[in-house]
Amino acid sequence: MRNKRVLVIDEESAFTRFLQDDLEQREIAVACVYSPGDETGATAFAPNVIVADKKMLAKSNAGLLHSFDCAERKLPLVLMSGPDGKSRRGTAASLRDADSQIVATIPKPFEPNMLAELIDQYGEESQQENLDADYISALVASDRLLDNLVVEFQSKHALQDGAVVGYEALSRLKTRRAISPATIFSAATEMSLEIEATLNVIDQTMKLAAALRKSRKSVPVSFNCSAILLTQSDFVERLFGRLDQDKNLRGSVIMEITEENRVANIKVVAEICHMLGRHGLKVSIDDYGTGHSNLDRIAEIPFAELKLDKEIFWAFCNDRVPITVLGSIIDFCHMRGAKTVVEGIETAFHLEKAQLLGADQGQGFYWGRAVPPQYLVKHWTDV
Repeated sequence: MRNKRVLVIDEESAFTRFLQDDLEQREIAVACVYSPGDETGATAFAPNVIVADKKMLAKSNAGLLHSFDCAERKLPLVLMSGPDGKSRRGTAASLRDADSQIVATIPKPFEPNMLAELIDQYGEESQQENLDADYISALVASDRLLDNLVVEFQSKHALQDGAVVGYEALSRLKTRRAISPATIFSAATEMSLEIEATLNVIDQTMKLAAALRKSRKSVPVSFNCSAILLTQSDFVERLFGRLDQDKNLRGSVIMEITEENRVANIKVVAEICHMLGRHGLKVSIDDYGTGHSNLDRIAEIPFAELKLDKEIFWAFCNDRVPITVLGSIIDFCHMRGAKTVVEGIETAFHLEKAQLLGADQGQGFYWGRAVPPQYLVKHWTDV
């Protein structure tokens, strides 16, 4: 199913979130339209199959299909309807004015296998390799980036007994969940947008940490922050302000520093981290083993945790990186009194290899995907 790109037109729900994740696992790129404001991004996504809820399409989105049709070929359309017991191929009279090729109607809910087979049968391979940057640009241009961002939380576990020892806040685009924050917040995205998005994640992180503490399930909650943000005085001042609002959360919140492809002044970053530490904020080094990360570069940062990136860990699992390389990193952390976290644990084999390294904690799909905060605490509200 190489380069299949599917646009889903439906209401936002747990089902569509699950459907996105499942299809992406099958290497099918997915974007969603939940409201008319999402249509600009949908056009930039350039799908080769459309999957649409019958009622939603008839109500407000039928016109969107015309923008994808070309003279040579109309995009295949799979309609989703209420439960009717079977899949019906052919046309639907009530939606003929949509002027698109309806190849099947399937009842909801359905198994993703059913949809994957239809996509494989009717979807042509895209000739464009990667349109994610264009998709982000379209969201920014239509002022829909911040409105589309949500925060979910993935658990972190002790490697010895599997106990939950923390959670990490992860930014997701509701309409294109597979895009990584590194792609969303790159040199092409205005710094002001990244600042506002990160502050929102921090607010959600502190809120969950407080709720966990109140429910007596207190474990630290972490958020990601690019190193370049720590050199922005406006962001740093607003971060300090938030930390001073709730001194009861000292030690309950961890900042994971990401570096990606933008190089920040490490001396400035280290100085800010020391100041934040005096305000009770612990520091973690995220995605170690990628980009510009090395032990000399991070030695000045007072980190309490270091996370081994999934790619370098998987390279070790596949015998492409010797155990001595990762072992020396873990020893270095332990000598500094810092914990080590292995990312990308997805199978029992991965867990066994992480335990062999002598790392402290792990994170990955082996224990589950990131979930909205209401899955973790009762009576959660978004306000």
